[in-house]
Amino acid sequence: MLSIRMLLHRRVLGLVALIAAFMWAACSVETTINDDDDDGGGGQAPNLVGAADVNIREVAIYQGIKRTLSVNGAIAASEVPLVAGRDALVRVFYSTPRAGTTVTGRIELGSGEVLDSPAVLVAESTDEGLETTVNINVPGALIGATFDYRVSILEEGPNENDNAAAHYPAAGLESHVVEGPQNTFRVVMAPFQYNADGSGRVPDMSEPALEVYRQRLMQLYPVSNVEMRARAPIPWSGAIQPNGQGWQEVGIELFGLRNQDGESADVYYYAIFNPADSFPQFCGQGCLLGVTLLNADPPDVGNPQLRVALGVGFPEVGPDTAAHELGHSHGREHANCGPGLDPNSIDQNFPHAGGQIGTWGYDIINGQLMPPTMTDIMGYCDNQWISDYNFRALLDRGRNVNLPDGVVDEGHGYQLIAIDGEGQVTAWKDVGTVPAARIRNNITAAIFSDVGPTQREGTFFRYDHLPGGWIILPKTEQETTRIEVVVDGKLVVAQR
Repeated sequence: MLSIRMLLHRRVLGLVALIAAFMWAACSVETTINDDDDDGGGGQAPNLVGAADVNIREVAIYQGIKRTLSVNGAIAASEVPLVAGRDALVRVFYSTPRAGTTVTGRIELGSGEVLDSPAVLVAESTDEGLETTVNINVPGALIGATFDYRVSILEEGPNENDNAAAHYPAAGLESHVVEGPQNTFRVVMAPFQYNADGSGRVPDMSEPALEVYRQRLMQLYPVSNVEMRARAPIPWSGAIQPNGQGWQEVGIELFGLRNQDGESADVYYYAIFNPADSFPQFCGQGCLLGVTLLNADPPDVGNPQLRVALGVGFPEVGPDTAAHELGHSHGREHANCGPGLDPNSIDQNFPHAGGQIGTWGYDIINGQLMPPTMTDIMGYCDNQWISDYNFRALLDRGRNVNLPDGVVDEGHGYQLIAIDGEGQVTAWKDVGTVPAARIRNNITAAIFSDVGPTQREGTFFRYDHLPGGWIILPKTEQETTRIEVVVDGKLVVAQR
């Protein structure tokens, strides 16, 4: 959830990045599929050999975050996963005394494809200079269960002039396991028609507007594809306040809609609304932009019923808010960056100081490098990208979402009890006979009915930052009249 004390300008800079997502940067890479049998004019193709006085020092691949493949002629270990079906940029780092020479960069893939890209040599490649490396775009369709490759920096010449140092590996292909399978991130946008002020205001859910959200998720999440569509608007007469009042009711409604619509378990629902005419009008004195239950139990898949999130739809902040809140619904806590963070909501395992991304990133949509000083999308700071840490964590969650559930309890319905930060009950409703897949119970509740008390195991899910959360308990055969449960040392009592 984004900070209630968020300053007015926070995330406004994100709009510039989103607009840029529709354009290629000036240094974007031109890659072609090579055909050695034809030079395009019907004659013999030129003979290309390893360029003289060129020494390949490093090879790296970028699908959002830099993963080093090799350094100084040896395969490199990396914690950054590769994702099948996701577009990538391969950068070849080198050194040479022949700055200014035009060469051809080439990658040979295990599938048999050969991709070429023109380049002009510089003296020494650097991380920060995209123009200093030989760059080759690899379409996601060419990345399967393994990534098998060989790179070369070539120039025209006889075979006896071939420079072995301008190839890596020297012969054959180097193979890397692709940890991420083909994985589509599916999101249904659920627009709420805001009637509390009589406006009937609905966020823009046109195809161009949805594409902005889709591209932002594609930039940051380790997925092969993002599918997004909007459902019919939901009339809503309740007030949604900048200080968080009214948000919990929207979340409960969204929870019910997701189950009612009967979507598959891997679909995430995102409630989106504009409680004012403009972002400055809503957020002029500070505001809440989004809220989500931290869906971290069990850690590998979370609760399928809670694959929901909600946030405002103002275009200045909407796409980044959605990426942040959907991160919470993937079980991601806050990166420690920005004012107003609840210390209990900070991911204590986040490895980089100041919530920074920690390594070089790359935008596969618009072809731009992202420096390590950018901050993780799960923080509250500006200039956001995805860290290597959360890139892997999101992949681990995403690839488990589509696996069969190990334990599914479909024998009864469930009760949802929403509480605020003081432990006061704000809602209590039945949620039907939907399955609670692989829930790890963490509370014990006393349930009272006409036939006396009994005990039931249940689960408490916290909001990402807004105090309180939801208690989910299985229903009993008898009509429940009272529930008592201790949460964070406080007795919570729900009574009908």
